[in-house]
Amino acid sequence: MSAETVRFALFAEVFAALAHPKRLEMIHYLGERQHTAGELTELTGLSKANVSQHLNVLKARGLVHCDKCGTFCHYRLTSPAVLETCEIVRKLILDQMDITTACRQQLAEVVPLRKTTS
Repeated sequence: MSAETVRFALFAEVFAALAHPKRLEMIHYLGERQHTAGELTELTGLSKANVSQHLNVLKARGLVHCDKCGTFCHYRLTSPAVLETCEIVRKLILDQMDITTACRQQLAEVVPLRKTTS
């Protein structure tokens, strides 16, 4: 396997970890401050088991780190670049929405074809 293939596979794994709405929600909360799994359970409305599964995916991809403090685990983002990546994607989506809106407006201005009766 070439170095480029490995690199793209790693990229795909990170994007796969970011591809779940609840994981993105967790990243949002962890971008504000560190949280325990219990806090994330309350914030997201997920079960503790489900939160744990999502956190394991994020940890495995190097996006989230766990600091153990007694019996609690405090989760935090590994880097501000995680939020920066999400912000870039958000801007991309907004740009696409602007393009779609502009296309709809242009189509609305086109005079519809009229059928001629014979």
